[in-house]
Amino acid sequence: MKEPRLIPVGRITRPHGVRGLLKIFPYGETLSVLSAGDTLYVRSAAGTVAMTVADLRPQGRLWIGRLEESTSMEAAEALAGAEVLVAEGMLPPAGEGEYYHYQLIGLDVETKSGEPVGVLRGILEAGGNDVYAVERDGREVLIPAVEGIIVQVDLENGRMIIDPPEGLIDGF
Repeated sequence: MKEPRLIPVGRITRPHGVRGLLKIFPYGETLSVLSAGDTLYVRSAAGTVAMTVADLRPQGRLWIGRLEESTSMEAAEALAGAEVLVAEGMLPPAGEGEYYHYQLIGLDVETKSGEPVGVLRGILEAGGNDVYAVERDGREVLIPAVEGIIVQVDLENGRMIIDPPEGLIDGF
């Protein structure tokens, strides 16, 4: 059987209390689809292991989670800093014109006229809209993810077409 593609959805920041609870920094809203009994994966320097959600709830900007395999503060401390992943099939479908970050990272970015801009390497979540960090000739160009600048996302061909305003990518 083929291993599922694992998608990062958060990072365990530290233990919460003394009974193995974890504070998790989410990378988006995906943690909200998980419930007791679901499998998630925890990736650390020691490797990636499947774990079972016992409880998961939002608390401010973080989430508080309890995994069946983490029953003590020591177990929770060992997971601090680990990345939380889910199988791609657990993700709800993205809406029309919406994409998961993992789908966009690595896309070739070019202008409407076909001029290569670079490769999308990161996404910054800023106030009203995201900002795409595009690597261009060893430097970073920041592209606002707004209608009018982002013309097309072509996942099938691995590219994003932009129409940058004058001066946005000049000089790089």
